[in-house]
Amino acid sequence: MGSKSGSNPGSGTPAPSATTPAAGGSTPAAGGSTPAAGGSTPASGTNPPAGSTPPALPIALKVSFTLNTPDGLRQISFGLEKDTDGVKVNWTITFVLYERTSATASFGNPVVSLNVFVASTLHANAETAAHTGLTPAQTAHATGPAADAAKAVQAGTMPLPVGNNIIQNSLK
Repeated sequence: MGSKSGSNPGSGTPAPSATTPAAGGSTPAAGGSTPAAGGSTPASGTNPPAGSTPPALPIALKVSFTLNTPDGLRQISFGLEKDTDGVKVNWTITFVLYERTSATASFGNPVVSLNVFVASTLHANAETAAHTGLTPAQTAHATGPAADAAKAVQAGTMPLPVGNNIIQNSLK
């Protein structure tokens, strides 16, 4: 249940492997678009042109934890991303599961990769985890029940909303 990205001194919890605070809120979210050559950006406070997609919220914080099971057969990339425009806040978990049959084999392609929107009731927990790392109980949940739920969703034996709920409960 360790982390390849280090740990917080004295806490035994995994440390974030990357933190990207937004610089003045001007950094577009991953996957966001930039104006086409010759295009223009609307002035602040104006509505986007009709029929266009509104810009994504700026990324305020983005971290990723690499979690390994004690037997070395399962690895989870557990990412947290906070998007905000100063008023509206959204948290998303990027959950990627890798498995292998032998601790000496390399991890291949992910078994499953899910993006899970975090319920507003768990936003404070997401904020804490992003800044201080996952607790041992959160790590155990992510590598156990959450990983099992992700596999069940992928296999079609569990509905996506149920699996997403189990994954976001890693933050409890």
